[in-house]
Amino acid sequence: MISQHLLSYLIFTPVVAALVLLALPNSFKDYYKWIALGVSGVQVLLLFIVFSSYNPGEFEGFHLLEEITWIDLNGLKVEYLVGIDGISLPLVALSVIVLLIAVISSWNVSDRPKGYFTLLLILNGAVIGSFCALDLLLFYLFFEFMLLPMYFLIGIWGGPRREYASIKFFLYTLLGSLLILLVIIGVYMSSYNGTFDLLELLSGEGNLANSVFDRVTPRMILGWPARNWAFLFLLIGFGIKLPMVPLHTWLPDAHVEASTPISVVLAALLLKVGAYGLFRVGYWLFPAEAASMSTLVAFLGMLSIVYGAMNALASKDFKRMIAYSSVSHMGFVLLGLASFTVEGLAGAMFQMTSHGIISAMLFLIAGVLYDRTGDRTIANYSGLASKMPVYTSFVLVGFFAALGLPGLSGFIGEIMVFLGAFRSDYIPGWIAVLSTAGLIFGAGYCLWTIQRMFFGPYAVRSEGLMQDLSMREKIMLLPLAILILLLGIFPQLLLQYINPATNLMVKIFGDHLN
Repeated sequence: MISQHLLSYLIFTPVVAALVLLALPNSFKDYYKWIALGVSGVQVLLLFIVFSSYNPGEFEGFHLLEEITWIDLNGLKVEYLVGIDGISLPLVALSVIVLLIAVISSWNVSDRPKGYFTLLLILNGAVIGSFCALDLLLFYLFFEFMLLPMYFLIGIWGGPRREYASIKFFLYTLLGSLLILLVIIGVYMSSYNGTFDLLELLSGEGNLANSVFDRVTPRMILGWPARNWAFLFLLIGFGIKLPMVPLHTWLPDAHVEASTPISVVLAALLLKVGAYGLFRVGYWLFPAEAASMSTLVAFLGMLSIVYGAMNALASKDFKRMIAYSSVSHMGFVLLGLASFTVEGLAGAMFQMTSHGIISAMLFLIAGVLYDRTGDRTIANYSGLASKMPVYTSFVLVGFFAALGLPGLSGFIGEIMVFLGAFRSDYIPGWIAVLSTAGLIFGAGYCLWTIQRMFFGPYAVRSEGLMQDLSMREKIMLLPLAILILLLGIFPQLLLQYINPATNLMVKIFGDHLN
């Protein structure tokens, strides 16, 4: 019985726990974090069952499908339709692991803990729901539902400029969401069967491939095909969340003001929802339009890679530097998507999971220093390796993975993206060549930060006790370091799930583009 509703249990267990937590009196405040931890533990167990139930070689397509009619009113039909494939499964696994670590990282939260852990649990369900939803309206609801918890988590538990950062995050994301909603409505009205069902639309039964927007809108809008406008709206809408340059400016502010656990979730998961949505909705429903704009997508990817890395190199704030590195690394995802090759698409999917692990580790590393001194200025630290050797070991793993050192997970995704970009017929060679500059700048900001902060004579210009990692901090960082090493040495652990899905998508793309 449990295997029939595995994904629903993963999605709604934290939501139910949030409701229970809300009902508890404040006298139980010492148990709020234990409830959140227990929910994450249950999700880990459910994740093991999901992996044991998932056979990547069984067939190409979606596994663990659940379908229930949710709304059926005068022809309007919305379904609760969830399922996973080789693209969404790694992201669901990443979500469970990162959200568990976020709970552990939040262990010392004492300011309004009921509200904090309630919002964190709701965010948990919304993130996993976004990766599992196969009905467009259901996906949009989960996608939007992430907005409110994150807005309050930044705006209430953030730093001195938390109101500004949270409002900026809210407005940017809301603008993107409105563009996405317009396209979803257009898809529904343009499909002959009037459906939000992604599987039906992709199978051709909804006749979307030949009809989207043609029935309800002119074929040309301002001299441009309506389908092209639809893909452009999705590129902007999901690109804000991704984030891609020049729609990225909300991200550094949000990261700098957010607390460490929220920065971890934001970088590791919410950015991936944007990239996942662009691929799942934009590329799946509008492959020809995506191909026609592949040069634009690749250029934006290149711009994000280089611009993000240059800003990281110039950053003085440790956390802001990591935020800009996320902008750079997510640019590789755009470059891989634009390639329309198996290597590029698989590399983009691998990069999403790998960067989720690496960015979570880097923000935890920044949080360790901030917890001790309340200062994130890079120039105020020197020679930390002599006082914090265990901490420095984790720092080296995280930063070397971020710069793409062979043997670590960051290398695999980036090299596959470049292989796909240089082989692609859709990406101009000069864009692929310029994108490699991001590797040089990436090595620059990683190595320079390590040298300035961790080696040389010991000096700390901030007040605080510079002691090595506590047991709780080791518990947070060790699993991430192990995953970085495992995926770097044995990438097939992840690629065995990704490859069948990307092969199928390249085949579908070929059918539409030829």
